[in-house]
Amino acid sequence: MEYVIGHLKQEINHKLGFEIRRQADVRYLHQSIILDNNLKIGFNTLRRFYEFLPQRAPQLQTLEVLSQFLGYASYSAFLSFINQDQNWFHWTFVNDFENLQSIDASQIQQLIALKSHPDYVLFLSQIIKVFIRRNRIDLLKIIFSTPEIHFDITTQTRELGKLAYAVGGLLRTLPKSNYAKLEVLLSDAYVFKTHILDFHVDYTHFNGYYGYLNSARLAYDTQPGHIIFINLIKNYHLFLAGKSTFEDYCPDVSNLKMFSVLHGRLLAYQLLIQHFKYSRPLDELQATILKTGEHYQKLLFYTEIFPALIFTKQIEFLETIFERYQNELFDLSAWRPYNSYNVYLIAHVLVKLRAQNYKDALYSLKQINLNVSTSNSYYHYLKLFYCIAAYQLEKHTTAHSDVLLGIQKEYQSLVKQTGFKQFSLALLKNY
Repeated sequence: MEYVIGHLKQEINHKLGFEIRRQADVRYLHQSIILDNNLKIGFNTLRRFYEFLPQRAPQLQTLEVLSQFLGYASYSAFLSFINQDQNWFHWTFVNDFENLQSIDASQIQQLIALKSHPDYVLFLSQIIKVFIRRNRIDLLKIIFSTPEIHFDITTQTRELGKLAYAVGGLLRTLPKSNYAKLEVLLSDAYVFKTHILDFHVDYTHFNGYYGYLNSARLAYDTQPGHIIFINLIKNYHLFLAGKSTFEDYCPDVSNLKMFSVLHGRLLAYQLLIQHFKYSRPLDELQATILKTGEHYQKLLFYTEIFPALIFTKQIEFLETIFERYQNELFDLSAWRPYNSYNVYLIAHVLVKLRAQNYKDALYSLKQINLNVSTSNSYYHYLKLFYCIAAYQLEKHTTAHSDVLLGIQKEYQSLVKQTGFKQFSLALLKNY
């Protein structure tokens, strides 16, 4: 608002041909508005606007009259004009920032000042991506070591997700020779790992940049939560790849304050261990999941648990979770994370199939939209689960052989592309 008022006063000075400094100047302006332009505004209103009386935020009618005095159709038209000018300033600043050879404190402050702008995620991601393309690790160090530039990890997860998605998309395109250059950013001095790698778990590139950087973190990370994340990703990758070398992993987290998704990921991996490595009953662990989940937002906590429940074919437990928390998992009034919403729908299809409720199963399947972005870090991973649900629905309803064969071919292609051999043909056909 201060910028708008300042711009409004500047244009009034320009129209009058002098700067308003005295109450006599305000009276001249008042007469010009009333007599020359046939508009209505109080003299005291103008004195308050120019701080000759105790100031308060100007009313919309005052701004409308002053905008019309300047020749604009309305205050909205005035705003549109100055926003174009301001947006041009933002664009040129970001463009110039991308081409910097060094960054000083004033430039950092200008960037931080943009944080309230609705397109700040776009601005920041563009700068980071250009620095990566230019291989300017020195400039990336400054960006990732300045906390004020970045979003809060507990309250601004949506913005962080967008930033991580944008940067992660570029990291996918890097040649292997560039991976090692980014390792320095894995130090605790930088938020690269927590704000990018933790928020863009790139399943499709477990064998590429993501797997490389996640493994490299072991040499830099000392925080318990980070170490848990690294080990879970490493071992889950081994599990997905069909390896028998995935390890038992049960760290003590009783004294840790854990992010909801990470705690869910840990319990999900323990489900897989108990089922596939030891063939043990899962009842006790399921009870632990329900109890632990009471302390977290359900939409995020169960994101990683549901795939593990699908792998272990715990349909009854999935049904129990839906009975308790369906409204929270499918809350349409809140922002729906792309990955969570789709994995819950896939699980819902399988639950309805178990109950032979094919109508509701088909409805849930049609709600799944994996094609929002095929470059999404979860796309191929989720598409494999989707194929299982789609195949089983087709098998139990119309059972068209050509449709089943088409799903099977896509499924096998995805397995080959990702290397996730845990998604066997038997899992698809006999779920």
